[in-house]
This record gives sequence, structure tokens and C-alpha cells, in this order.
Amino acid sequence: MPGLAGALRILPVMERCDVERIADSVLREYGVPLKVARIALADAEWTIAFAGTFPGAPALEVKLRCERRSPYHVRESLKRSLALSD
Repeated sequence: MPGLAGALRILPVMERCDVERIADSVLREYGVPLKVARIALADAEWTIAFAGTFPGAPALEVKLRCERRSPYHVRESLKRSLALSD
């Protein structure tokens, strides 16, 4: 089964657009008055900068240290960083 083991190791890495889609979804689902301003990837973390949707609202930057291949981990890490709960 070396073919299957090799296939399982080659998992797609999430792209910036995937992380942006997940972040937008979390903001919308929980009614957070922020919008994604910038996303950057460094080592094993995503840095997401948010801007307020209202004039004068403070900006926020979140560093997500999570598995870059898993949308679930990105979503849960973002929720923890923004102090959101179900």
C-alpha cells in the first residue's frame, strides 16, 4: 500500500482565498462588525488583519497558529482568537 500512504501524505495546502472565505463566513455567522483587510502566511501561521465596518472602529490583527491544511482548524482557531463561541 505505498501508493495509498503516499497519497494520504500529499494533502492540499489551503490558499489565501480559502482562509479569506472562512474568515468572512465566521464574521457573518457571528455578526462581528469587522471585514477582512489583509491575510498573510508566515511559517505555520496565518495572520489576518481586520478593519472595522463602522467609521472609527478599531482595527484588529489575529495570528492563527493551526494546521494549514484543515479548514476546520482555521475556523476554530479564528473563533478562539475572536472570543466567539457557539
